[in-house]
Amino acid sequence: MKPEKEELPSQKNIQNKYMDVDLDRALDLSGAGRYQVFHCAMMLAVISTVIVEMIGNAFILPAAVCDLGLSNSLRGLLTSVPNIGVILTAPVWGRAADAFGRKPVLLFSTAVSGIFALVAAFMPNLISFALFKFASSLFLSCPSSLGFAYAGELMPRQKRDLAVMICNALSMLTSTFCPLLAWGILSYNWDSSPIPLRPWRVLTVVYAAPVICAAIWVTQAKESPKFLMAKGRHEEALDVLKHIYAFNTGLDKENYCVKSLKICSDDTIEYNSDSPSSKEDSLSLLKPPHLKWLVLIGFLMFGLFSLLNGLFLFVPDTLNKAVLSDKPRTVCELINQPQNQTSAVCSDTISYGTFQVTVICSLVYGTLVMLVSLSSVSKRTQLIIMYSLVGVTCIISALTTNKLLAGISMSALQITALGIGPLTAYAVEMFPTTLRGTAVGAVLMFGRVGSVVGANLAGVFLAGSCTATFYGFSGLLFLCAFLSAFLQREQTTNQVT
Repeated sequence: MKPEKEELPSQKNIQNKYMDVDLDRALDLSGAGRYQVFHCAMMLAVISTVIVEMIGNAFILPAAVCDLGLSNSLRGLLTSVPNIGVILTAPVWGRAADAFGRKPVLLFSTAVSGIFALVAAFMPNLISFALFKFASSLFLSCPSSLGFAYAGELMPRQKRDLAVMICNALSMLTSTFCPLLAWGILSYNWDSSPIPLRPWRVLTVVYAAPVICAAIWVTQAKESPKFLMAKGRHEEALDVLKHIYAFNTGLDKENYCVKSLKICSDDTIEYNSDSPSSKEDSLSLLKPPHLKWLVLIGFLMFGLFSLLNGLFLFVPDTLNKAVLSDKPRTVCELINQPQNQTSAVCSDTISYGTFQVTVICSLVYGTLVMLVSLSSVSKRTQLIIMYSLVGVTCIISALTTNKLLAGISMSALQITALGIGPLTAYAVEMFPTTLRGTAVGAVLMFGRVGSVVGANLAGVFLAGSCTATFYGFSGLLFLCAFLSAFLQREQTTNQVT
């Protein structure tokens, strides 16, 4: 009987106490449990399927080289198409999410992107295929970035950073499905199939379909209470918190101890992008002391994505040439050697060995990225080691004549994914609340520009100046490692809040 006598007064006191509480405190009281796991899994599905769709061109284009008549320069352009679309539309989707809400904008953009990507698989020629891929990319910016913010906004403050880091780490690990799916589909003999299909078209469908499925799952999401509060929809925000509480505890949602919410001025400023103070704050990013951190973190993100979404997307095809070679040569000797135009240009076969090395290395490096992301190693140390290590492997890729070592070193370029989490966290920590959204968007924009530049430079120069291309990218990485040392130490980054 004693516990029951103590419980009732306690519940009464809690109900009396938690009137007009701020949103962060209300999220704490709703708990971190099953609903957050469900919601983060949903956002992970969105982010992961979009990543697979974006990097899938690395396997689709080598298999479509005969049907579409692709040169290296055209492949570089097509490879960078998703990032071009993201750059052009990122500001639009950010404002749309702030104006109309997280759920409807994320649902619409993910679904439309998946549908356009799916239709691209059935296009008869290069122009129509490229146009539909570009149309799909115009809607990719929203799920690729908003997914992280949406995951964090329904988490209690203490768990928010951890949730974003876990989503980032797992999304990198799930990107290994890209070579796995390519292996299963491109290695199948479609000529003996009852329905004559081109394998690269099937692969395009397989990459696009999960995006649509993820969009369907988003229909089960709850709107961000932070957005609802910023729009003055307090009762709807409270209903979302009650739902989270009931989902986590299994109790009736009316037992939730918060009876009313109050809005914070910081949230109003952060979401009201049309207010004069918001515009003034955005311009302050271009003034000291924020400008130096924006340029530094932005350049580091530029270097990271120029490898991850640039040079790395040429790894499957480059590695395939090394595996198919009957003599020990460097990958650059294979790329630069004169080729028979009748056979080499129209060969769309990717060898079993290429898939084997790519899949195994992707699993190993993806697991490594996940483990290091969740370790206690400081963000600055992670960045310095990552840039230096990938810089070394980039040089090894250009010099080695050993096929296995070439595969391991070239696949190691994907370790650059390790830097996305720390750089994003720095962008959050180094700027005050009213600047964080704009700062994170600007930093990611630097990264997308790096993707476009890296993909096109690799496409243009690999065939003519392969060794110089690898040396140039490695030099960029070493420069990023040096500049990472100027980032603030872990214990001082939390000063700016």
